[in-house]
Amino acid sequence: MSPKDLTSNREIPYFVISIIFSLFLYILAIVSLFGIAILLILFAVLLYANAIMLGSIRGNGIRISEKQFPDVYERVVYLSNKMNLKKVPDVFVIHSEGAFNAFATRFLGRNMVVIYSEVFELARERGESELDFIIAHELSHVKRRHVWKNILIMPSQFIPFLSQAYSRSCEYTCDREAAYYIQNGMAAKRALTILGVGKKLYTEVNEDAYLEQIHTESNVAVWLSEVLSSHPLLPKRIQSVGKFMQIEGTPNYFSNSTKIALGIGALFGIFFVVYIGVIAIVTAGTLTYSNLFSGSLLNEVSTVDELSSTDYELTLTPLIEAVSNDDEDTVRDLIANGVDLEDFDSEQTTALHYAVYEDNISIAEILLEAGANPNTADYYTNALTAALENGNYSLASLLTGYGADPTVEDPQGYSALNMLGAYNKEEFIDIVNSY
Repeated sequence: MSPKDLTSNREIPYFVISIIFSLFLYILAIVSLFGIAILLILFAVLLYANAIMLGSIRGNGIRISEKQFPDVYERVVYLSNKMNLKKVPDVFVIHSEGAFNAFATRFLGRNMVVIYSEVFELARERGESELDFIIAHELSHVKRRHVWKNILIMPSQFIPFLSQAYSRSCEYTCDREAAYYIQNGMAAKRALTILGVGKKLYTEVNEDAYLEQIHTESNVAVWLSEVLSSHPLLPKRIQSVGKFMQIEGTPNYFSNSTKIALGIGALFGIFFVVYIGVIAIVTAGTLTYSNLFSGSLLNEVSTVDELSSTDYELTLTPLIEAVSNDDEDTVRDLIANGVDLEDFDSEQTTALHYAVYEDNISIAEILLEAGANPNTADYYTNALTAALENGNYSLASLLTGYGADPTVEDPQGYSALNMLGAYNKEEFIDIVNSY
């Protein structure tokens, strides 16, 4: 396995985008004295804040060494050497006040790993492998110079969600690398579970039920909390490292992109309604008493209501209605009479897409046999990603057999290939056909 295999497939693209944008801002700052001044002030503030925090850690924390917790220090040295680090980082333990975490950083040119006391206590409670994973994860940040890279691409934080997306991809990479170097996927999953519930309750956690939350707790609020966070959701990290280490029984849960898309649409709808309401109130304040109650204003409001209701009303074709009613005979009759298989409703959803949404394999096969497009896509998903969202691998296999392309991304940016963690079409087909 090469280092490339350990790297998250999104880390490098996100870094390239970030570095391009950052270089653009650096160039603008260089040609402007005002821009240089702002950049220098920003760096000075960040450097000061970082120095104060790390100075406190080095002054109050316990430094692990040959004299202080030598057994753990031995593990740090062993993992550092195994990961080909040129120098063993300084490792400090600090009181966590119940928090469960660790992080890597730099202080005056020296790499540091900071471990919270709750994590460190694992070594005293028969959790050596879990502690190895957490240490290796932070050493991976050091090895891959993530701290320096984050400083370099600091201007990219002005792009909404980009810096967080890059950070999350780095976390996936370090999870993979740590699991690979300790060669213990189960310990890696347990260590990540510990981050969610602590070192006492993690032994009682039903892992499959926890990972199922990837799908069941998939909504716009959960999605928004993740895209604004520097770390992926823990169930996703556990599932990802389990699949990477090829641990038997690791499920393939994924977010419900349709539900998230509808939630985002609802949020925009609410903002739009509020915006219209504010405009209406401001406009009403400028009208005279007679205009406020004139028929013209009431007619305008009525027209807006009518348009709004029309926008959200689905227009179903006869073929779509037959599919929705599970009426195979009518579907066959309509096909025999030359109905257009690619007719769609107001959300671009075709009859085949309806069959997929409703897990209707028999009708889906009838439509595919008649020539329906297996790569059909509406505003939210394509047929293949929709089948996988429903967990219907038989239907996914059927679509693939009729030419559905697992590499095609749906409108939400997901491809069936990525949803199953496959590297190519052949591996995707093997995974789908194995269910």
